[in-house]
Amino acid sequence: MARVVTLTWYEDGALGTPYKSVPEDARTDLYGLGFQYHPYQAAFLLPAAYGEDGRDLRLRALVHQLAQKGIGVNLRHTTTPAIAATRPAAPVPTTPSVTAHRR
Repeated sequence: MARVVTLTWYEDGALGTPYKSVPEDARTDLYGLGFQYHPYQAAFLLPAAYGEDGRDLRLRALVHQLAQKGIGVNLRHTTTPAIAATRPAAPVPTTPSVTAHRR
């Protein structure tokens, strides 16, 4: 398909896509299925609050609706390395090692 909407699936369960990357005739479909426009991020976002089942139903409906217009949907997962890097390291076990008891 010549036209495609790429949705990013974030770790918290939300789906998002930059506003400018969405074909004009697909924007109403996103709105109708619960995507919200966030002006500060210049993006459409389907909140994680819909839950896994709600997200899946909306995503299937979106794929179906956009396919009828000749628009494909790509789904990609993202990780946020900056957040992962700031998490504290796993605690080190406090049990004594075997070598500490040898004499």
